[in-house]
Amino acid sequence: MSGPVTGEGFWANRARDGIVALSEATFPENDLGAPDWKSTDMVRRTLEYLDELPPKQRRLVTLLFVFVELGALFLVIGFRRFSRIPRARRAEIIRGWRHSRLLPLRVLGDAIKATTTMMYMSHPSVLAYIGEYRVCSHEEDPLRIDVRPDALARMGDEA
Repeated sequence: MSGPVTGEGFWANRARDGIVALSEATFPENDLGAPDWKSTDMVRRTLEYLDELPPKQRRLVTLLFVFVELGALFLVIGFRRFSRIPRARRAEIIRGWRHSRLLPLRVLGDAIKATTTMMYMSHPSVLAYIGEYRVCSHEEDPLRIDVRPDALARMGDEA
């Protein structure tokens, strides 16, 4: 991987810090058996995704991660970067932003949740965990999803 976000430097490092902090807060390790942010390799996959985006969109999404990482200094009591806040508190902060009366904070919280959820839900282990399947195979698709050719017939039998 080599690109503006995966390189070195202050902004790339802050974007990575933000990705790690947000991924851990939104999809933490758990006792439920659900895949977590580490097992789904969210940081690497998010960086690869960013490198695939056109430059304008890449800058915008990268700015989201940098803004959360550094903006927490002013948006959250405690004057700390987002990645330096305890994980449980980060999760509370994101939920608070998503339910804020202030539209900009709601947009910020929803953008965070949407971006991290997209990366999380696109991992094969998560798809398997939630029981996602296809009724026919798509050999050209590199994402392997369980195929159940008789699923539609079985659904008709249950009705």
